[in-house]
Parts: sequence; structure tokens; C-alpha cells
Amino acid sequence: MHNPTELNKDDVQILFADLQVEIVARSKTTPVLVLASSVNVLARVARLLEIPIILSVVPEGGRAPELIPELAKETTGLPQFLRTGVSLDEGTKEALAANSRNSLIISGFATETVVLHAATAAIVCGHRVLIPVDACGGLSERTEAAAFRQIEAFGGEPTSVVTLATALVPDFSSDLGQRVFGILQQLRLA
Repeated sequence: MHNPTELNKDDVQILFADLQVEIVARSKTTPVLVLASSVNVLARVARLLEIPIILSVVPEGGRAPELIPELAKETTGLPQFLRTGVSLDEGTKEALAANSRNSLIISGFATETVVLHAATAAIVCGHRVLIPVDACGGLSERTEAAAFRQIEAFGGEPTSVVTLATALVPDFSSDLGQRVFGILQQLRLA
């Protein structure tokens, strides 16, 4: 068992999955504005700490997938891995392996599908998986709660964006800590 309050930024990577405008609009568990704010904070902290970000998207009726603006502005220029199934596609698996980082944070919609399947696939591949519940959205309270229980039973760790950020940079007296603390203040406004 890992200590959820200890994370080495050099051993972490983040997977954002299906955080697309039309898809996220269906969230019934985390209000869209709260979800978007949490995702933005997580992406900003990742950029600041130089944590690799992987974007997994699904086709949208013949159009290019459109990330939510709060994520798009923090991930400009990063490749998007197109997925046609619920689990990790080969391109995403290769990107995760290429980063050589064991701890994987997964944020996405819907918790019951892409987050659950990505988490279990990553755990099978040997990753420590952390799921910030405030950076995920579900189809219903009951079904999302079941998905979180499945993830946890499989070895995943439910957590929050604040917990992750403070585990990555626990000392707010440093310059880096003050910058992370400043980013976290956005969550109070959501």
C-alpha cells in the first residue's frame, strides 16, 4: 500500500481521458464548471512541475475532438491519442511506457467507462493509479460510486486534486510551493 500523501513529481504522469466539450456536458455527478476547474488546476500544476500529460480522446461524429477550454489552453501542442474502445489504446499505452513513470493520475469522463477501464488496465501494467474524484464526472451517483469501489478494490487510489497537489509539493514556504498554492486558490472559486 502506498502513502497517498507522498508523491514524487519525477515518478508521476497524468492521463486526461474524454474531457471533450460535448461529452463532459453529460456529467451528472460533478458539475461541469467544478470538473473543468479541477481539470485546469491539475493541468496547471502538471505544467509547473513538468509532469507529462497524455490526452486520450474519442471520435465526435466525424469532427476533430474538442477538449474543454480549461484543458485545451494548458495542453496546446500535445498529441491527442484517438481511442475507439473504453480501455487504453496502443498509442496511449506506448506514451505511458515511454515516460518511464510509475504513478499515473487519471482524470476523465465517464468514471464508469474510460476512467474505470483505463485504471484497471494501468494497474495490470504495473502502475500506481490515483483518481482525483473532483476531476472526474459520472453518469449517476450510484454508478460512479460503484466504479470508484471497483477501482479501489483493484488497487486504485481515489483522491482529490488538492491532495495530489499538496503531496507533490508539500512545502508552501518555498517559491514552488507558493506557486502551487496560488494555483489551488482557483478551486475556491469553482
